[in-house]
Amino acid sequence: MSKFYRTREAPITAVDTRTALTFLGSATAESPSNVVVPKGATKLLEVRVSVGHDFAATGSNSFFFRLEGDGLEDSPVFGPIGAFGSSVATGIRRINPSYRIPLDVPVVPGNSIAISAEMAGVDGGTVACGVTLVFT
Repeated sequence: MSKFYRTREAPITAVDTRTALTFLGSATAESPSNVVVPKGATKLLEVRVSVGHDFAATGSNSFFFRLEGDGLEDSPVFGPIGAFGSSVATGIRRINPSYRIPLDVPVVPGNSIAISAEMAGVDGGTVACGVTLVFT
């Protein structure tokens, strides 16, 4: 059983605002904004997520992803990414590992999925966010 991986990323700069994840590192010109479900894929097996916070301000916030579009048989799909909090706005250094969220969502090959993410709570600064969809 082959797996197909599709990744998008973008900075999240405002609280309570849907942010489209449309980039893929330096390949921004080659990355279409939406992910096309690969030919032969039957389901979205998992989502891999990672966030990194700049802690420009104090406070707590949480993050979640949103998947929507005609590439999903049931749209939209939401899930948690993580949460941060700090009472100090400077001097925080941390590496946040990515982690896997298992799913079992039927997909429609050839159709598209828009990936977005949101920050909720207090606007603590800019967050780098990456999401990888794993199809099988």
